[in-house]
Amino acid sequence: MSATRLLVLGVVRVHGQAHGYRVGRELMDWGAEEWANVKWGSIYHALRKLSEQGKLREFVAEGEVTERTSYEITDEGEADFLRLLRGALSHGGDDHALLCAGVTLMPCLPRAEVIELLKERLAVLEKSDAEVVSAIDATEAEWGKPAHVRELFRLWHYTVDAGADWTRQLIASLETGEYVMADDSPQAFGLPPV
Repeated sequence: MSATRLLVLGVVRVHGQAHGYRVGRELMDWGAEEWANVKWGSIYHALRKLSEQGKLREFVAEGEVTERTSYEITDEGEADFLRLLRGALSHGGDDHALLCAGVTLMPCLPRAEVIELLKERLAVLEKSDAEVVSAIDATEAEWGKPAHVRELFRLWHYTVDAGADWTRQLIASLETGEYVMADDSPQAFGLPPV
């Protein structure tokens, strides 16, 4: 899964239509260059690729000061966007950029669905953490690895545990009604303009 692909589809969806500079400017304003390593070249590459794949429709917008290629999301692109977003919110892997992209765009989905996706993520994290703790607690005879490698497992445990705690807190925030989600308002962040 690609955070850049999800973000580019999301920005075009948010605006209804956008040219490459607008997509890039929006992502830079969100700080995506830092947390997702999104660069201008990757944005334009994603726009071209998504257009070639039929996820975005290319056109030259009238009324622009200069002729710019603009994009709008297609039905196929909308389906891909929703699939990527759901995957980003439910995955329990270590792709930090993908998780950040998912959280940035989570208001595009109904509250209950986001909560369920985050619960799926939490279950994966809790299972992974239990396996790591079991490995750390293994006796020296069972360990079978150099002793210092146990520190890497401890780091993994603390990282996964922190991710699980954060996920629980986000679920609790959503359950108490924090944040405006897709089913709360037609003007929720991330929804296409009406």
